[in-house]
Amino acid sequence: MSPYLIEEQGWSYNELWQGCILVSIAHAIFVADAPELAHEISWDDFNYNINNSQGSRGTITFHPNFFVAGFRNDELSSEGLSAKDCLGQAPEKVIQLAEQETLQYLLDDVNGKTLPSITTAMWGDKNQVFSCHSFDEMLVRGGELLEIQSMDPAAAFEACEEAYEFTEEQLTLLKKLFYLKIAQPNEAITLSQSDIDAIGSRNEEGINESKISFAETGIGWI
Repeated sequence: MSPYLIEEQGWSYNELWQGCILVSIAHAIFVADAPELAHEISWDDFNYNINNSQGSRGTITFHPNFFVAGFRNDELSSEGLSAKDCLGQAPEKVIQLAEQETLQYLLDDVNGKTLPSITTAMWGDKNQVFSCHSFDEMLVRGGELLEIQSMDPAAAFEACEEAYEFTEEQLTLLKKLFYLKIAQPNEAITLSQSDIDAIGSRNEEGINESKISFAETGIGWI
């Protein structure tokens, strides 16, 4: 059976990468006052990890020329799908990247063995994106974790403002850092004192977590 072509707006390689950067910056601002939720979004090199703390998690691996993503919805994880089932229709280079990177973040105890456990997968290059499930089913199986990441920036800013209850200063900082990062993705960015003041936290643990989250996206504190 052929994989499903995803043609929906917001789900291309570049759109998803930018969306993940945007939400990562928002998360880094947010955890300065909510360090207990720092685990929900992180980067490990080119692996973007997301966990909603409600039974769903996923990882997207952004290779320079293509990407692969795996998601697990624990409510559906007993259906017996394996990573091989979900990725069997993907190109060999995608499968290899998934085995080496993506799936290493989605391990679980499966009948007494530590194995990758996912309920859906997605992959693609700069031109096309595919999934082992139809678009709507892919969302239900875990892809809905990328609801904000797949929005256009204007809508994503509004969603982050509401979800994280940002002040005007925090929202302005998010926009500033996002556009700087998109314009210069490989350049180091350092927060100024006014940027840190806009974050507005005095929570020592939260500030430490915020520094870690920012550093994972290539943004440092002075």
